[in-house]
Amino acid sequence: MPLFSIIIPVYNVQNYLAACVKSVAEQEGPQDWECILVDDGSTDMGPQLCDAFAAEIPGVQVIHRPNGGLAAARNTGLKAATGEWVLFLDSDDAMAPGLLAALRRELAAHPGYDWYVGKHLEWLPDGTLTEHEGLRLLPGPFDSTDYAERLHVLHAAGHWSVWKYCLRRAWLRENRLRFWPDVRWAEDWPFDLLLLTRCEGIYFLDVVFTHYRVGRQGSLLTDAKNLPKRFKALVAAQRHLATLAAAGHVDTATYAVMRNAAADVFWPQARTAAVPDASIRHACLPYLRQLRPLYAYGTEVNTRRDWRLFRTMMRWFGPRFTLWLAACRKKG
Repeated sequence: MPLFSIIIPVYNVQNYLAACVKSVAEQEGPQDWECILVDDGSTDMGPQLCDAFAAEIPGVQVIHRPNGGLAAARNTGLKAATGEWVLFLDSDDAMAPGLLAALRRELAAHPGYDWYVGKHLEWLPDGTLTEHEGLRLLPGPFDSTDYAERLHVLHAAGHWSVWKYCLRRAWLRENRLRFWPDVRWAEDWPFDLLLLTRCEGIYFLDVVFTHYRVGRQGSLLTDAKNLPKRFKALVAAQRHLATLAAAGHVDTATYAVMRNAAADVFWPQARTAAVPDASIRHACLPYLRQLRPLYAYGTEVNTRRDWRLFRTMMRWFGPRFTLWLAACRKKG
């Protein structure tokens, strides 16, 4: 059994995939890892590249599947994984040099946890690497029975990013922890909320896991045309969270924290939807209306006066008028 399973979903990233796989193949130390490339129905040269890497690099394997989104691809990788520990890596990013060597050392030195969290560097278009401002990771163990406290510390250290986690595979399997496949944007934040329901202790490592590529054009994070997909994913995530609460799988206090977290993801996207293109705004409206249960919630929305005003407008006048007015103000 390998020590590490590295799961890399692949979808239309032919220009970045070689650098990603190379960053894994060149990790120093023993061949105690498997790298699972999950081709999620790529329509570029990605499938052929995956096959070539699997044929040439020991430890690399490929799974081809119809397109189902990042969450479903990660689940496919989890099902195939055989390692003791699971690492996720996005195919347009790179594994930090020396990561596996650092993890071998740190896991042995600090045993007893199912979830280890590290750091990342932002990989700018000019090739430079820089630390992400605003994150506050305090190395060492953190244990708490308070769900809200665990979420606060996790988010402060890393925001929502599973590619900075080292997770015990047996723990994921025993607790049936998987990504929700119909959440096809920002898959990490609801997965984090699920992880936190099954884990009272996290170990934070002063170790860089990932070089995160910033600003790749055409991604769901950078293309305004993908805004409706973002809200569709938020609707799916909120529906799953409400179902957990209704079925009694989480208590009232935990669900309140989850709902606030969902609202904190929602509000920046709602403001972003105030785009000049009326067709994009119109495509967002059905999902924005379904997300009305989140309008009264959120903590970060209270930190700025203009955000509070936007929320008030949404609650009183609805998304159609509010987005139109906000778009007009941007043009002015």
